[in-house]
Amino acid sequence: MKNIKPIVQVMNLFSLVRINAAKSKVEEFGITSSVLTRIISSIMYNNNIVLDKNSIIPDPSKPVLNIYIASDYGFCSTYNQVVSSKIKETKDDYKIIIGKKISYNDDKVIMKLSKDNFYEDLPKIRDYLINAVNNRDFREINIYYNHYFNFSKSDFTCLQVFPVEYKEEYKENVDFLIETDITSFINHLIAYYVCYQLEICEIFSWAAENVIRNTMTASSLKKIEEIEHVERLRDLKEQRAKSLKKNIENSKKVIFTNTVDEV
Repeated sequence: MKNIKPIVQVMNLFSLVRINAAKSKVEEFGITSSVLTRIISSIMYNNNIVLDKNSIIPDPSKPVLNIYIASDYGFCSTYNQVVSSKIKETKDDYKIIIGKKISYNDDKVIMKLSKDNFYEDLPKIRDYLINAVNNRDFREINIYYNHYFNFSKSDFTCLQVFPVEYKEEYKENVDFLIETDITSFINHLIAYYVCYQLEICEIFSWAAENVIRNTMTASSLKKIEEIEHVERLRDLKEQRAKSLKKNIENSKKVIFTNTVDEV
């Protein structure tokens, strides 16, 4: 137990440092994400573009693509179990799995990547998504990830990034003059949006992982301290028992000596 405690303490400290490092990024990108959604939605659902239904409406006969962001780190097994369960639940959909600890595999897994190497592999993911969006290979693209809310809360959630969400409030009565092919323009816009949202989700997921790790390590430290307390009480009890036994033996010797002297 003494060997384990310092390791858990270090992991707990690192999780706190990472949460603080991620917090500013989360706040910045959280605002950027909502603004980006509003801007792209206002462009896509402009009256002139909406007239060309093929530019924004996906083919309902196409399959669904899900991107799952898991964890490669320790003390996140519970979260990875949630990801694995969701993958099995959506087994009929095509998949990109980010997280080496997820063992699931079937013929609809397009690629499996390490979470640690996310940014090294991001160009590969980006190229695939750009082609998929340009070719309209999917009717829907979702990102499943752990969303960071605050220092003590994170939840597994799903973000639909294609089709781009539409809200009436996003619609602006402004006409755009587009001197290019509308479909090509929209495809590149959506591809950019999907890739950017994936990066944002990874940042939120990274922050949330450390919230989970901090909670788990704090709980583990508390459990270790409880065990140490029990062990200290046990040792104290044993010491007192030994001391009492020794005192009794000494008392017996004194009584025996006095008895012999009297005789």
